[in-house]
Amino acid sequence: MQEVQIKAPKHEFTLLCDDIRAEMGGKSSLMGIYDHHIVVPQVPFLLPKVCFFTRFSRMDGQYKFTFSVVSPAGERRDIIRDSDVQIPDGANSKGEGTFNVIASPFEVQGEGVYEVIIGLTKGADRFEYVYKFAISNGERLQAEWQASQKEQAGKA
Repeated sequence: MQEVQIKAPKHEFTLLCDDIRAEMGGKSSLMGIYDHHIVVPQVPFLLPKVCFFTRFSRMDGQYKFTFSVVSPAGERRDIIRDSDVQIPDGANSKGEGTFNVIASPFEVQGEGVYEVIIGLTKGADRFEYVYKFAISNGERLQAEWQASQKEQAGKA
């Protein structure tokens, strides 16, 4: 019996933003796109929501989709767990699938690098992808900036 090799879906990109809106004609509008870094006024902080726009290629058929966020302290929050996703055969030439995930509310307990773990399972095959973004405390950044300004003024 010949073993069938499944080609892993390719993670094209993940965009981090404030909101994802479904528009007429099947378009999506992304509001407030971050460059992999969010600055919050203070820590802890509660963001009303954080959205992730993720695109994969080389997908076809039935998958189980999971989406989790791991804090810098190692605490894991499952946003989506084992959701059934169907990519119709021949739906598009590249086998693209786009996932809009909204974490609402999003609780920030600390500064540092957060990891998004995206899991796709097809039959016995499981594929995991990691996207990272950082969160910084605005109060700390402001205090550091003010201290550097005072230091520079003292040298002048």
